[in-house]
Amino acid sequence: MVRPTPLIVLALLLCSSTEAVGQIWERLTFQDSFSGKFSGKQRRVKPASFSVLLPDDTTASYNIRSAMRVNFSFETLGQKIAFGPFVEYRLLSNIKKPQNVFMVGLSTDWQTRDSEAEGKKWSAVLAARVIYKTDYERSTRSVLTELLFTPVAENRGGGLSNLFLPNVATQFGSAVEFTYSPSIGLEHESVVSAADESLENSIVRAVTGVRAELIPLPSHLARRLELTLEYSYVYDLQETAVPDQLDRGHQLVTADANVWFLKTDDGTLAGVSLKHTNGESRKLGFRHQQLTELTFSLKF
Repeated sequence: MVRPTPLIVLALLLCSSTEAVGQIWERLTFQDSFSGKFSGKQRRVKPASFSVLLPDDTTASYNIRSAMRVNFSFETLGQKIAFGPFVEYRLLSNIKKPQNVFMVGLSTDWQTRDSEAEGKKWSAVLAARVIYKTDYERSTRSVLTELLFTPVAENRGGGLSNLFLPNVATQFGSAVEFTYSPSIGLEHESVVSAADESLENSIVRAVTGVRAELIPLPSHLARRLELTLEYSYVYDLQETAVPDQLDRGHQLVTADANVWFLKTDDGTLAGVSLKHTNGESRKLGFRHQQLTELTFSLKF
């Protein structure tokens, strides 16, 4: 199986000196994905996850979902704009259609304003990505550009006053904390090389989705139990190669139950997750997947 050498090079660079590691560590963000996702410690994002299956009668299989970014920001704009280079790796080997994708790119997250500080009821977060993707299973290389938008409402206080407001936590007494985050955007992908020349094309997609998060008994359990449900729908708008053969709609549903054994004040999380996935992920070439797995999860 092909493994991307840039990950090894990046690790050697980060570990080249103790002082360099200390300086860059504070700028790192490690999570599930940057492509098609909002990011940053202030956003509610999925953790990176790892699992391995070691059977006695066949070869070992691995599942890896991880991405890392070095964060920078403009001092004149405080923390409203964060950007930086990132690498991302997705490996799913214990399913009928294995997936092995490596991505490298540049991502930007822009919080248009601080609604609480400026006394505004609404603000927004815009995310832009430029990605070079290598799909080792399909033998394709492509360039993607993404632009995503999510609204952020002003926090109206405790209780149910925040119900139905996006990206703001709603407290159902001491029993449950609920937050949901809708998003909408556009994506352009151009396959620049492929072993099968029929896959070389350019396509524009509309991207929509919503993510809901439930934290049961947040005070009693110290926010160590987290339940998430995410739905995304991608619609192919236009393709240059064979526009009459577009597979227009792509749906993906994921559900996670995370238990955090390690949880720090700076946002570092480590624990185990029970994950269920059903549908077609655009970052994995829209190959259908349906699986449930227990993984080790990490986010910082």
